[in-house]
This record gives sequence, C-alpha cells and structure tokens, in this order.
Amino acid sequence: MEAIRDLSWMRQLALSSVERFELRGFGISIVSVPPTSAHHGDRFRYRLLATDPGLGKPILSVDLESDILGDFCLSLQLGAEHKILARFDAPPSLEEFRSRAIAEAEAVLPARPEGSARAGAGRARGKAQGLSARPKPKPRA
Repeated sequence: MEAIRDLSWMRQLALSSVERFELRGFGISIVSVPPTSAHHGDRFRYRLLATDPGLGKPILSVDLESDILGDFCLSLQLGAEHKILARFDAPPSLEEFRSRAIAEAEAVLPARPEGSARAGAGRARGKAQGLSARPKPKPRA
C-alpha cells in the first residue's frame, strides 16, 4: 500500500491533540484540531490516520475537512485516492466523527498490514536455514 499524498499529517500529529490505538495491526491516530484563531485556516477539524507499521506513514486518512466556503465534509484518502463520503451543514462532534471514521477504516483496511505476513515469513525462513540475523565481522588482517 502507498502512503497518503497529503503531508500535513506530520504537523498535525506533532501539534494537535491525538488519541492512539491499534486496529488490525495498523497504528490509528485520531487528531483533533480545535477551531481557534491560531487554527482558523486549517482544512481539517478531525482526522483518523491509519499507519502501516512497515511503511511508517499513514496509508489511510478519514477526515472532517472544510472547503473554501466553510462547508464541512467527511472525506477518505487511501494512498493517492481521495473521495468525499458525506457533507454536513454543521460539523459533527468529535465522538460522532470518531464513530463514523472507525467504521470507514474497518470497511477499507485489509485484515493486516501488507508487510506483516512477508516479514514474519522471512524471519521464519532465515531461522529455519540457520542464517544469522547479523553478519559476522570479518577478521582483521
């Protein structure tokens, strides 16, 4: 899977209120950007970010975002794909967003991160063949 294209998630994780948990092996972060004078121009009010642990970046983002006219919509970013799921006259509460965003994530995320099966198989194969995880240093001449 590929990472979402919008890179504002880095700033939001660092500067906003964040709830973290795990869903099917993906790291989930729910970000809340309060509507204050410092954040009045921010596009996102709430975000659910699903991070693939092998990639270290979000592959899914479910967002409550506002457009240039101030209308709110629930959108989904999956890799390079972006689509609007719903439109709102008034923004839903954080709890309403959280419930809907988790349901959307459960509907689109795979059963586990892509790399998890391959990484586990590689480790098991290496042990079965007697391969060391760390190369031995070469003797000095």
